[in-house]
Amino acid sequence: MTTLILLAGGIGKRANLGLPKQYFKIEEKMIIEYTLENVSEVDSIDNIVLVSNPGFMKTGKKLMESFPKISTVTEGGTTRNESMYRGFLKISEGERKVIVHDAVRPFTPPWVFERMEKLLERKNVVTTVNPITGNLIELKNGRVYEIHDRSKYVMGESPTGYRYRALKETLETAVSGGYLNEIPHDILLAIKAGFDVHALHCNCFNLKITFREDVKIAKALIRILEERG
Repeated sequence: MTTLILLAGGIGKRANLGLPKQYFKIEEKMIIEYTLENVSEVDSIDNIVLVSNPGFMKTGKKLMESFPKISTVTEGGTTRNESMYRGFLKISEGERKVIVHDAVRPFTPPWVFERMEKLLERKNVVTTVNPITGNLIELKNGRVYEIHDRSKYVMGESPTGYRYRALKETLETAVSGGYLNEIPHDILLAIKAGFDVHALHCNCFNLKITFREDVKIAKALIRILEERG
């Protein structure tokens, strides 16, 4: 069994849309609905725990009517890690694998989730990465200081997958150590808990809607995909 924690607790400040971007509508559907349509088609995902912005709990629960894989909706926390922890607390102890994904990534190819689920048969933690295509520039005092070999680096993306016990130990260690909200990303929590984090190379389009311009890109892509059927 595999449960997906879908993180939709953010406030979307950088997008400046007047509401959290995951609940912003494009062509009569909210961005989160496109993401839910995408992940619901993945056969290996059995359940979805939706972690909602507290001000949109009614909206989140309403989504359960259209997406039966959503088993529960819970309020997000003040940080991504806290929201992830709150979602994890809603998962049964009998679960085997947990995949964590962002509600504002509606275009992640379904095969990424399928391949991640298979990798979790052998790995404790797997995260999605994409190549860096531009120059990797280090600045000092606002000036170009160094250009690094980009082949040594990748872009960290989403989803990230865990064996249930690995995620349990990662989060419980962070909570007991008092640094759940002090470390910016869960894969760093996993490393701190002693787990190796393995990379799943996506090499694919995996837009995270962050800025207003990203909404325009998403709108254009959704129109093209709908026209193609």
